[in-house]
Amino acid sequence: MPSSQSSSSVSTADRRFWIKAITWLVREFTGLVFVFSGLAKGIDPWGTLYKFNDYLAAVGLPAYDNLTLSAVFMLCTAEFLTGVFLMFGCYRRSVSVVAMTFMCVMLPLTLWIAVKDPVADCGCFGDALVISNWGTFWKNVVLTACVVWLLKYNTRIPCIITPAFQWMAFVGAGIYLLAICWYGYTVQPMIDFRPYKAGTSLLSDGEDTSLPHFTFTYAKDGKEQEFTEENLPDESEGWTFVSRKELPYPAEKDEREEHDFRFWNREGTEDVTDEAVDPEGREFLLLIPSLKDISASTTYKINMLYDWAAAHGIDMAAVVAAHSGNIAEWEDLSMPRYTIYTAEDTSIKELSRGNPSVVYLENGIIKWKTTLQSLAESDFETPETDTDPNRMAYDGERTLQNYTWLFLATMACLTAISLIPRLANLFKPLGAKKLRFNRGGKARRAKSSSRDKSAPQRKDGPSHD
Repeated sequence: MPSSQSSSSVSTADRRFWIKAITWLVREFTGLVFVFSGLAKGIDPWGTLYKFNDYLAAVGLPAYDNLTLSAVFMLCTAEFLTGVFLMFGCYRRSVSVVAMTFMCVMLPLTLWIAVKDPVADCGCFGDALVISNWGTFWKNVVLTACVVWLLKYNTRIPCIITPAFQWMAFVGAGIYLLAICWYGYTVQPMIDFRPYKAGTSLLSDGEDTSLPHFTFTYAKDGKEQEFTEENLPDESEGWTFVSRKELPYPAEKDEREEHDFRFWNREGTEDVTDEAVDPEGREFLLLIPSLKDISASTTYKINMLYDWAAAHGIDMAAVVAAHSGNIAEWEDLSMPRYTIYTAEDTSIKELSRGNPSVVYLENGIIKWKTTLQSLAESDFETPETDTDPNRMAYDGERTLQNYTWLFLATMACLTAISLIPRLANLFKPLGAKKLRFNRGGKARRAKSSSRDKSAPQRKDGPSHD
């Protein structure tokens, strides 16, 4: 009988161990997915906003910019906070319910997207990681199973940050994510996940990839040899044409070839990319994805930038999204003295975020880009202002590093403070009693959790030791 009880207790202990171990892994994995999802969308709030508008258009609902933008900020922050709380064990019961609420919405939504295919991708990880619609659905199936496990077992493992300091984690994580969202909206995404990063050339390579390419086989003295179009042999030297073979297109294309930015004239009838991008000079591109949102004050600032650029020998051109508004009406309002081109709406949004935004080129290569809103008028208020346009650039990646180190340091401090009492208990001598303090500040010994039944019990009231 004792042996069976012993084996039963061992199996129970093993079961508890594995439940705790699995719960730790599930909790950290689920939290990491939520953190990555919220952070990826928060870094590029414009991209998330565009995806929201795609969803609304797919279901036939109107898009209200301010309301949609508020929803973007709230979603990114809520996802990020949920992930942080899961990873650090904050609000163990409540955060599991919040995570399940997310999955109750996202799982059927991604199933509908996978079946109906209303958008190219769901945008759950922004442009940082693009996966198929069905891949997104199965990812959410796994994530839902993890959250179901946490609903039952999350409270069985300890929190990393104790409840007394969890509100600090809430404030620190919220400020961190909102600062990243605000920077991405008012300047540019701190990390550029799109194809047109700084250092990319917008110059056309001049090669028409739509034309077929061939190899040619010639024979001489009984031997055959293949030649390309560029080095065909001279038939006067005895070479005889035998055959030609069309070359297959490469299976993998360079990212630059897949996202080749094309400029068109105002009417959208002629490709003028070679004319629009200066291969030897400096140039500002003013990108406008929507003309209807350009106000008179914005137009005044644009004209100030043009005057400053002209005074310093920098060309400037506007690139307006096709069908985004009446260009003639906008010209009457702004009276531009710079050339106006058109481009595809998607291409403009890929090149730079904001409406309008400014891209600075040197010899056709992107040096920096930002929203017009982020440029201070004092930077180009007079022609005598500093002539180097690179001083207007922002270093988003460095700023993100600084924000992240500050956030991680905050979480590390909260974790360390939370671990101090646990470490103190580990090094406490055996048999030592905990000390508690009454309101007067005097130390008193805590009551033992297990009373010594052999000790006599006082009947004349509680002890005041």
